[in-house]
Amino acid sequence: MAVLLVVAAACRGNGVVHRPGEDWLQEIKIEGNKAIDFSDLDDGLALKRVREEGGPIDPYQLAVDTERIRAAYLKLGFFDVEVKPRVDVKNHAQTVVFAVTEGKRAVTKVVIAGLPSDVSADKARTLVELKDGDPFDYDVYDDAKDPLIALLENEGYAHAALDAQVLADHVHAEAVIQMLVDPGPRCKFGKIEIVGVDEDLAEAVRARLKFAPGDTYSQDALTRTQTALYELARFSTVRIDPDKTGDSVINVKVGLARASRHELKLGGGLAYEPLTDDIRVRAAYNIVDPWPLFNLALEGQLAITFPRSGILVPDTSQPQPKGHVTATLSRIDLFDTGIRGEVLAGYDYLTVEALTYYGPRLQVGLSSRLWFPWLTGRVGYLFADYGFRDFQIDNTAQTALNLDPASPNERIGVFQQVLVADLRDDPIAATRGAYFEIRAGEGMRYLGGTGAYLKIVPEMRGYVPFAGFVLAARARAGGIFGEVPATERFFAGGASSQRGFSERHLSPFVIGTSSMTGSEVPIGGAGLIETGVELRRFIGKWIGLHWGAVAFLDGGDVTTTPQGLDPTHLHWAAGGGVRAEVIKSLSVRIDVGVRLNRTGADQPEPDSRWAFHLGIGEAY
Repeated sequence: MAVLLVVAAACRGNGVVHRPGEDWLQEIKIEGNKAIDFSDLDDGLALKRVREEGGPIDPYQLAVDTERIRAAYLKLGFFDVEVKPRVDVKNHAQTVVFAVTEGKRAVTKVVIAGLPSDVSADKARTLVELKDGDPFDYDVYDDAKDPLIALLENEGYAHAALDAQVLADHVHAEAVIQMLVDPGPRCKFGKIEIVGVDEDLAEAVRARLKFAPGDTYSQDALTRTQTALYELARFSTVRIDPDKTGDSVINVKVGLARASRHELKLGGGLAYEPLTDDIRVRAAYNIVDPWPLFNLALEGQLAITFPRSGILVPDTSQPQPKGHVTATLSRIDLFDTGIRGEVLAGYDYLTVEALTYYGPRLQVGLSSRLWFPWLTGRVGYLFADYGFRDFQIDNTAQTALNLDPASPNERIGVFQQVLVADLRDDPIAATRGAYFEIRAGEGMRYLGGTGAYLKIVPEMRGYVPFAGFVLAARARAGGIFGEVPATERFFAGGASSQRGFSERHLSPFVIGTSSMTGSEVPIGGAGLIETGVELRRFIGKWIGLHWGAVAFLDGGDVTTTPQGLDPTHLHWAAGGGVRAEVIKSLSVRIDVGVRLNRTGADQPEPDSRWAFHLGIGEAY
């Protein structure tokens, strides 16, 4: 029986049974290839499918594949390449061998002619990312065509045409890239027609046009206008159609389709945290233009928290609710174009490790882009009046948090400022660029607070692509000076922080008063440092998803006072993770971090050196 099974398996192979006396393709080989890897050539061959199905070689497909291999070499400048196929047969098993004689690779010479005098020849030349004398690459040449047309269109040449070709000089082994430009007349914008919007919103649309009648034509101006109109969050479709049937005057039609004015979102889920398990529900209702240029958003989130009595055992006898409700009224173009005003009123009931706090919250603010499209600023005022209950810490620790154990309450009145410079190519999944942010808040008694303090939090991030990788780095610091509010303190650790720790557990701590909290309760601090570096890489597509891998090194610390921070003595953790892109630019990620130092009994989370994190999007 065993012998029969072995014979059956051998005959079956990859699932195809070969008929006696028939030839079948067993293997594909490529010999003599040095400049191109076998895998890059093999992937595009039609005979691969024949091999997988166990069929015989088709002479037509063999000829086609021979030309495919030759074409791959021609695209890299091997103009004298020869590809000769042969077929070896043994016991009806066919092996096709493509013998490649590569020859000499051609070098590049670029000629761009016909540029008008007001278009920089040097700038046009940089669009072809091949220097004279570099090995030729057809894909690099091909990628330069559209940017060259865009350069001309952005200088006013709406009718620009390009005749591009590669001339093969076999004698000198040279690939001459010849780009002949016909710019046509220099154009200006003419009449602008806006359709699909009522007069209340038409003024806001006109204020966001990045061009006007009489301006020099620019395709970039049309693109920036479309982006600005989508940012109004009022249109499902924005079409900007330039009419190029004229000569030097380009009329433009801006077609708009209103999005739904009412939006309802419902959601829910389960959450596992270091000390609790949560069941969460969320609802949000948004009304666009209840009055012209206004938005009204209502949002509520409720979680039922179960303290954990064991490692994986929730204590269902003592459920604790937490959540918040908010109502936000905002208006675009308040006082001037691009200024957004916002008023938020809400109520919070939140349970954290050390306590539960509850009370109303009011925020007002103004935000706007400043001198550059990538620079934004915000100023605002926050008032909150919180009470406290369900303490897991003793009276001494409560006093350290600036709370009166006899009557614990806290009022916050703070003037806030935020300045952001966002130079990333993608705000969700950046691959190049930089991001800078600084947040400041001045808590004052005459603004309604019970204490005076200054809070400053600067942050910077950078992204550099190289050799198929993306190197990402982040540094963030924070300091609170004065009478530090209990609800404003810093915590670190978690999926978007120092990944060697659980959420919020990189923090000063005290011994808890309840056995359900564990031996340590993080209480936060007034000084913060977070830093990290990641090496990211796309690794392939599987089950319909794009997958990536990450290796990271994270550092950080939270101290009782800003003066206690020591950048040379941080908590460090290393680790890795995988990402699966569920929709474009948005991934689900799993990261595992291991702590490298400061794991003694006097440190946070002394019993664990590993932390597991599930998150949405990149860590930074």
